[in-house]
Amino acid sequence: MCAAALAAASAFTSMAQNVYSLNVVGYINIPLVEGFQLVANQLDFDGTGTNNTTPNILGTNLPVGSAVYTWNGSGYNIASFLKPKGGTAAWDHANYTLNPGQGAWLQIPAGAFGGTTQNVVTVGTVDTGALVNPNLPAAGGYSLVSSMVPISGGLQTALGYTPAVGDAVYQWSIPKSTYIISSFLKPKGGTAAWSPSEPTIGISEGFWLQSQAGGIWSNYFTIP
Repeated sequence: MCAAALAAASAFTSMAQNVYSLNVVGYINIPLVEGFQLVANQLDFDGTGTNNTTPNILGTNLPVGSAVYTWNGSGYNIASFLKPKGGTAAWDHANYTLNPGQGAWLQIPAGAFGGTTQNVVTVGTVDTGALVNPNLPAAGGYSLVSSMVPISGGLQTALGYTPAVGDAVYQWSIPKSTYIISSFLKPKGGTAAWSPSEPTIGISEGFWLQSQAGGIWSNYFTIP
């Protein structure tokens, strides 16, 4: 293994806790709980950008009865992991995608983990270069999104989103079963800022973004 690959892996894992990578290919452990949570896939399954389907990303390691809800702009696309009587468990709607930059609701049936947490592993290529999240509506509104790359930090200061006055972020709190809301506001005579504070986005975390018309989330990501 070449020194350059080891250096890249070291630099990347120092930025992304619980992310393991050699060069730009790696895997992410996504912790799961029973019930609903907002998650994200931040790796391109095979590097082509065209095969990030639910079966490829999540495999067959989730409990029967699990479901993934992705937002199509006006409603949910729902893919369920089901086992017909006498058959083999499989995903219905196997063509639904979960691309880097998308967020999703993941539902795990009650009792599936015995009240504990488990992990699901996603595998693929880290997108690099100039990245623009394609999931923000041009006319503004709500989108279910995530960072396109597996790093955590402030949405604006670390992840490159440029907010407009009136933007809002809705993060799901699993312990409280409610949203934590951060808004970008400009008080009269004051300076626009996040209230109560800039949202911090975790690795593999999806969230709702209410953006203004023309909102763009772009950045440039490289692995040294």
